[in-house]
Formats: sequence, structure tokens, C-alpha cells
Amino acid sequence: MKKIFLLRLFSFIPCIFLLFSFSYAETNKNKIDSLDKLFSESIEAVGSKNAIDKIKNIEAFAECIGPKGKYTTHITSFRSNKTHFKQDFSYKEDSSNIFINKDVAWAASNNSVGFEMVSPFQRLVVHLHEYQKMAFDFQKMFTDFEILGDEIFNGNLNVKVKAKNALGGTIFLFFDKQTKHLSGYILPISGSEESVKNVFNEWKEIGGVKLPSKVTATDSFGDWVLNFKEIKLNKVDEKMLEVPPRVKDLSKLLRLHKQHQTAHLTYNAELFVETFVENLVTVQRGAVISRNKDENRKRLKSYFDSFKFKKWEDVKPPVIKISKDGTLATIIVEKIVEGTYKNENGETVESVTEFAWLEVWEKIDGKWKVTTVASTRKNDGK
Repeated sequence: MKKIFLLRLFSFIPCIFLLFSFSYAETNKNKIDSLDKLFSESIEAVGSKNAIDKIKNIEAFAECIGPKGKYTTHITSFRSNKTHFKQDFSYKEDSSNIFINKDVAWAASNNSVGFEMVSPFQRLVVHLHEYQKMAFDFQKMFTDFEILGDEIFNGNLNVKVKAKNALGGTIFLFFDKQTKHLSGYILPISGSEESVKNVFNEWKEIGGVKLPSKVTATDSFGDWVLNFKEIKLNKVDEKMLEVPPRVKDLSKLLRLHKQHQTAHLTYNAELFVETFVENLVTVQRGAVISRNKDENRKRLKSYFDSFKFKKWEDVKPPVIKISKDGTLATIIVEKIVEGTYKNENGETVESVTEFAWLEVWEKIDGKWKVTTVASTRKNDGK
């Protein structure tokens, strides 16, 4: 009898598993179907597929007012993942003039001579100002969507959707249940309890599509109101966002700077040494030493075998200067290095050191190579 019962029990377990799997799959399918329906209705509320497909770029100009005074915002959004973002302020001289060309993002100074690279967070801020493109291209701007349910947003009933922004952080999108439009978003600020709320207050029809024409952004300072007086479709030449040669060099040097970090954290001596000239000069502890690549490779392998890194990262963003002819560059680095090593008694020792150094780079046969490094560490000689 007991044997028969066990046989029946074991034959029943797979059925439960199959029922659970079917139920989970069905629930997941329903969620996907709900998202597809929500998104397709929201895009249709903007305009027909034919009208939206014709949009190659959107140029929008806003007169704005915030807690600090008046300013203007000029955004040019391309469907090809390129953006120009400019803001001029009545209450300060510095303007914001940022260019994004796919993976490369840079800012031009007020005198249009110098450039600097834009941080990933600055880049995110720019994209979060592309309200007009966001109205129908939100699926390209965010990922990992999940419906959380209904919620009142800006006084109206909305469907709240959780998603991930370009930095992998959380963003909440709201879709008006009556108009079907994307009615705004809330961006929680990482590492704090604060958030930024953006509400699409008004919409305007341009070229057969309805786009946000008034937006209120609210943060800890108060309300920032953007009134878009001009919105134009397909009027801008994409050439305006071609990457300048100086910016290409800055971008490459930053990638090589990142490569040095990767080489240390993955204990890859070859990855580090490949950025050196054949004979690298180092200035350290009152001595000038020149070593060839093979000598540097052996030294680094020995170092990587004896030291286990917990951290090898910048204290501040590196300062990069490039010569006018684009053949020489310097990088000023401030770095904190944490890890462990074994002392002469075989004991594990914790190590935390702050370094500062100057790298000299030269472009040789079109490739940037480190020629000289002058290095110091905090409290040396004390």
C-alpha cells in the first residue's frame, strides 16, 4: 500500500511542476502582452507609424524659468542616437553646450576653442531632456520594462512602469490612461532619497504628430518650466555632430586610461605594457629610470603576483591636455589603490595608498603611447 502511494505521489509531482511552469509562462506572457499594448497605444497617440517613421530629427527651442531665473534650452535629437544640447542662462555666464555622437560625448567651451569629455551622468541628463523624441522612442531610451500598476500622476490616473535608464539605474515612466500619452517620468537620484520629476503638461501637433510642448521638471530646488516655442522636424544636417579630431584624441586617451585600470584589476600585464613605447622613462623617488617593454612586463607580472587589488580607481577625473598639433598629450592622474600583500613573515597586510602622477603620451604611427611617467605618493618622505 505504501509503495502504491509513493508511486502515485512521484507521478503527481511532475504534474504540479508542469502546472507551475505553465502558470508562470502564461503570467509572463500576459505581462508582455500588456506592455506591448500599452506601448503601442502610447505611440499611436503620438501619430501614425508612417508619420513617425518620417521623423529623422527634432529641433526644439524652449524659453525656460526656474528657481534661479530665466534660461533657454535648445535640443536637437536625431533618431540615429545623436544629440546636441545647449542651455544659456540669464543668471550666469557659463553655458552648457554638449554634443553626443553615439558612444562619444563632448562639451564645447564658451570660446569654442577647447573641448572636454562628458561624463556618463551628464550624458544621461541630456537624454532625459529629449522629451519630444522620448514621447515615441522610449523603448530605445530605456530597458527592462515592468508594469507596476495604476497610480495618480500629475492629478490623473496613469499606468506606472518601472524601467532601467542608460546607467542601469531605475526610472519610473507614467502613461496616461485616458490620453494614452507618456505623461512624464520620475528619476530617483542614486545614493540619496531625492528624485527628479518631469511632467509633460502640454502637447502640440507638428507634421502630423503630437509632441510635448511644455514640461515641468521638479527637483530639490523647485520647479523648472520649459516652454517649447519652436519644434521643427527634419530641418537639421547631421554633419553638425561630426566628432572633431581633438575630441577623437580625447576619447581615445580616456579609453586607454580605462584600459590601464582594467589591466590592473584583471592582472593583465600585457594589456598594460602594450600602451608603452619601447623604452619607458619613469621619474620616481629622486631617480630617472628607463626600462624596455620586456623589463616592464616582468616587473608588472611580479607585482600582480604579489598584490591582490580591492580598488584601483581615480580620486578625481583625469586631466588631459593635448598639444595644438595633436601629437603630444599629458594626463594628470590622482589614484587610490587598495589591496593586500604578504609580508616577509607570510602575514596578510592591508594596503591603502593615494598616488598622483603625470603621464606623457606621444602619437606614434597614429597610435597613442606612454613615453614618460613621473609618479608620487601621499606622505612620501614623512
